[in-house]
Amino acid sequence: MRSRYLFLSLLVATSFATLVAVNPQKYSLEMPEAVAQVATKVESKKAEADRLLQQGIQHYRVSQYQEALRSWQRSLAIYRDIGDRSGEGTTLNNIGAVYDNLGQYSQALNYYQQALAISKDIGDRSGEGTTLNNIGAVYRHLGQYSQALNYYQQALAIRKDIGDRSGEGTTLNNIGLVYDNLGQYSQALNYYQQALAISKDIGDRSGEGITFSNIGYLLKQQKQPELAIVFYKQSVNITEEIRTGIRRLPRELQLSYTKTVENTYRRLADLLLSQGRVLEAQQVLELLKIQELREYTRNSRIGTKLTEVVLLPKEKEIVDFYGSLIVFGQKLSQCEQTRCQQRTQLRKERDRLKREYDRAIVSLKKEIRARRARDDVFLDPKNLSGTAKKIIQAQPGTVLIYPFVLEDKLWLLWAAPGKLVSKREIAGVGQKQLTEKVVKFRQMLQDRNSDLKELQRVSQQLYQWLIAPIEDELLASSLQHLVFSLDRASRYIPMAALFDGEKYLIEKYTVTTILSAELTDTESRLPSGTEKVNVLALGTSEPIDGFNALPHVVREIDAIVLLQDPKDRKGIYPGIQFLNSEFDFTTMRDHLEGRQILHVATHGKFVPGSQENSYILMGDGEKLPISEIKVLENYLDDVHIVVLSACETALGGTDNEGIEIPGISSYFLGEGKAKTTIASLWQVDDLSTSLLMERLYHYLASNSGEHPMTKAEALRQAQLSLLEDRQLDSRSDNDRGGIVSEAVAEQQLSRRSLAHPYYWAPFILIGNGL
Repeated sequence: MRSRYLFLSLLVATSFATLVAVNPQKYSLEMPEAVAQVATKVESKKAEADRLLQQGIQHYRVSQYQEALRSWQRSLAIYRDIGDRSGEGTTLNNIGAVYDNLGQYSQALNYYQQALAISKDIGDRSGEGTTLNNIGAVYRHLGQYSQALNYYQQALAIRKDIGDRSGEGTTLNNIGLVYDNLGQYSQALNYYQQALAISKDIGDRSGEGITFSNIGYLLKQQKQPELAIVFYKQSVNITEEIRTGIRRLPRELQLSYTKTVENTYRRLADLLLSQGRVLEAQQVLELLKIQELREYTRNSRIGTKLTEVVLLPKEKEIVDFYGSLIVFGQKLSQCEQTRCQQRTQLRKERDRLKREYDRAIVSLKKEIRARRARDDVFLDPKNLSGTAKKIIQAQPGTVLIYPFVLEDKLWLLWAAPGKLVSKREIAGVGQKQLTEKVVKFRQMLQDRNSDLKELQRVSQQLYQWLIAPIEDELLASSLQHLVFSLDRASRYIPMAALFDGEKYLIEKYTVTTILSAELTDTESRLPSGTEKVNVLALGTSEPIDGFNALPHVVREIDAIVLLQDPKDRKGIYPGIQFLNSEFDFTTMRDHLEGRQILHVATHGKFVPGSQENSYILMGDGEKLPISEIKVLENYLDDVHIVVLSACETALGGTDNEGIEIPGISSYFLGEGKAKTTIASLWQVDDLSTSLLMERLYHYLASNSGEHPMTKAEALRQAQLSLLEDRQLDSRSDNDRGGIVSEAVAEQQLSRRSLAHPYYWAPFILIGNGL
């Protein structure tokens, strides 16, 4: 029920009356100084309540519901204390909206009913209409459609009466949703069209886009996929149009709108795939990934090249006809109400437009069927988006793979040079099944003592879903380089560790992950050899307030950085290093210029949905939060590769649905920033990490004209060296990112097998793998 697009309405405080104005009889005019003092105090409280109200709205619009609830509970107490009934009603409505979004409907109704009573008591017609609309939404969520319609109709009457055109459009759209749920599609379409007409009339592009999406869903239910695609496309294009100018909106409004429309992208891509329109689906998936990145990073500047889904000529014709019908329908409706003299002529004109619209639909369906029969138009590699084409042409033998995860199915899309873009639906595997398997896989991967045979069994099931369906094509075309644009739970899989029953994926292919094709650089290369490469290495080896020592960091950095000291013969790349107390934010920022590699070896933690609590620990004991990492983007021009030799720096969320983009890594990548990150997915054994890092840089430095070595291949060889060496001497069993425990002590010399993916698989390469 909650996946469709309805409108809940928040209220904002507009009255700044003091308590004296609200209740002037409470104070005597004979005490002007006392009255003035009380008025000043009340004004101060009112200002604080208003500030908390606005703060809550900002939290609400980015889905930080608990934070919104805390702000509003505080503002509610103040409004009640000063007797501000309007502010009290506003806040009660907004608290109801939080509980509605959390699915706690009885709580939502309780607060809405309190808000409604206050609105009626003080004569706030606008607030009354808003809360009636929201109560209707609760009953719709509960499946009590007659109750929902009752409240919506009351809201609609009030909003019409007071001339609230935006609110009227909102409620019309919501009534359409109810009739859609009831399967009464003609009624639903009637209300959607009324809502769309109002959105067009008042210039509400976001409301227009959402209603186009709802009509698309209705048409899909009516088994009209070709027409549903047209409306979904228009919804997406309106969204992209809004996003290109979205920087003019307050940031919280940007996020609230972009969050609303994500399912439209997924539904459109699913329909296109089901109709065999693979290239168009690939374009929609690229737009979706840009959308997710913008939402996650709260940066509307990400992704500016791909800004729309292409409408076929016949689709454009249908959109134009439909727009004309909506506008003309409004004109005719007004004429019918006033019984104007032009009724007959207007009816004829409407009928003509409707006939042309119907003919355009028939023509579109014929064209789609013809194109599907030919296949060359839908599956012409020339039509592959330019950025995706560059990725697969940048290195011979490369394939770009898009797992696309929906609630009830899994799609695989892939494209390679000289091959048609292809698709495969994996039956019986949806988001729930995939997520459950990924959770089990990750739990076993993160435990070095987990049973290897059982881990491989779970990994093999994921392999069967994500690789096996396309492996014949990989083998037939001699493809060796896999570039994944992952989706949802699949983002949390170290693809290198997928197991086919005999070998891991990394034993057969190089593996790269990208955030999106548009944001992936395909032209830059790390200079060959070591002379033109300079590294900035930062690390923490000593224990710091609750974080254990990482003694192998010293060895790790010494093995990477070749100092100017003639006695230093350990390092690989020339550069500079800062350890422990010397490693702080200023040092990092001020030494990035002229460095091609940034290597950070320390504790790190990413907390989903909380930028403030996500950090990299610096050597001076300070935590570098994501917000500060964003500041570094102005200093990353020279940096080609960022290596985060830390824990959980690419783990996007413990909810395991992949909604967040993988971790801190994404903040280092993009235009004008680094081209590649190598980061970990889970807490990593300290000694094995140091060894892997040493070997990674060894292979990177071996790149030359005679013996080329890409970054992806360097990481692969480093991982294989651990996998194939099997044994490692160690005196340490510390985990990066682990918290000091009294039970942790220096362990005796022991020998441990490195065949377990715990040791070699956590690091993934994101971005340019060349």
